[in-house]
Amino acid sequence: MAPTSSTDPRIQFHTARQLLQNAKEATVSGRYQQAAQLATDGLDMVDALPPSPERDLLRWDLLLHRGRARFLMGDYAGLSDFQTVRDHSSDPVQQAEALVGAADCHNGMGSYAVAEEEYQTALREVEASGSDICRIRAWIGLGTLYWKQGRIEEAIRILNQARSALQRTPDLYELGRVLLGLGIAYDFAGQVEEAIAAYEDALKCFRSLQDDHRTAAALNNVGEIYQELRDLDRALRYHEEAIRLASQSGADRISVDITRNLGVDMLLMGRYSEAMLALNQALSQARAIRDKDLALQALYNLGDAFLRQGEVERALAIARELADEAAAIHSELHAARARLLQGRAYLAQGDRSMAQNILQAALGHAHAIPSRWLLWQLHAALGRATDDPEIARIHFRIAADFIHQIADPLSDPDLRSRFLSQPEIQAVIRRAEEPQP
Repeated sequence: MAPTSSTDPRIQFHTARQLLQNAKEATVSGRYQQAAQLATDGLDMVDALPPSPERDLLRWDLLLHRGRARFLMGDYAGLSDFQTVRDHSSDPVQQAEALVGAADCHNGMGSYAVAEEEYQTALREVEASGSDICRIRAWIGLGTLYWKQGRIEEAIRILNQARSALQRTPDLYELGRVLLGLGIAYDFAGQVEEAIAAYEDALKCFRSLQDDHRTAAALNNVGEIYQELRDLDRALRYHEEAIRLASQSGADRISVDITRNLGVDMLLMGRYSEAMLALNQALSQARAIRDKDLALQALYNLGDAFLRQGEVERALAIARELADEAAAIHSELHAARARLLQGRAYLAQGDRSMAQNILQAALGHAHAIPSRWLLWQLHAALGRATDDPEIARIHFRIAADFIHQIADPLSDPDLRSRFLSQPEIQAVIRRAEEPQP
């Protein structure tokens, strides 16, 4: 047998396959930049090999994995890798995986209609190819898209579908991603205990995989729940641990949302200069990486920060911008939040009639979601905007009902008490309990 060398095509092919395997292992542990580089190294090696069906199959696998690593780190330019595979591979599994990857990128950039069509097409194609993991990833992507649009019940349904499928096809990394999505959807719905449980389970997955990227994401999301419940010291601890892990691991995209949440923590603590610095930084970074949902979340929080500091005109300008962007991507969630911000701003100006009109329009968006957090705030604002005392009382009672739907299931009595004792919450409950004249 002739001796082999590093220029032997067989050895180069084997080495490229090993680089692909190493890239997959790096991805599972959250080392996305390293995974993308390993895949690039493998592509360089494969491109030097003579053409063959085996070489082409490996080349498309490497491109798929590089695109996936780039997407997971928030680099949506990875779309080009998926498009190349979609254009050239004849393998049906690779074709479906490339379409899911393209949909993930379009989802991140806010092209929701395009992304949904791509996910649905990929799911139809998967029926023929039989790739369980590709189907699960498409469901995860659709679940993410649905909660971004405010289609909360659909998000919970399809993410639980993915969770059930993972019992048949175990994959700890994808299970962690499902649980993160479920936590977000449950949180939007106001099902706080379910959200915390999903996030804690996601943390177990990612910590066992030593994935600091996704561990930071889960910590960030748990912290946001405590922020919403106004346990700000605990929220800040979670967010500080999250930003430390994200910084260590180069999780730039996740760092954007952690920075936003740190800004909200500071805002609610009355540390306004620190809050404005963090929120402006988060908005700028979200736009730089072209992540539409992160940008709209930061925009809403920035408008809320201006309003809390009495800068009503600036809050109104941001609310109008948020409304325009929400309409462009057909997001009921962000449309409702934009109108809530507008209504609160008009109330601050004393224009109750305009506030009432805007907030009534917001209810149409909000009831389509539905989000207990958003609905109690909208009904409370409508109660303040309404001139008729009886109609105002009805709105306050509805708001109080949504508040209790959030608070009553909480198993931690201190957390429940902290949430209910907020002055804003107490004002709603008092108005709801006022006797009829």
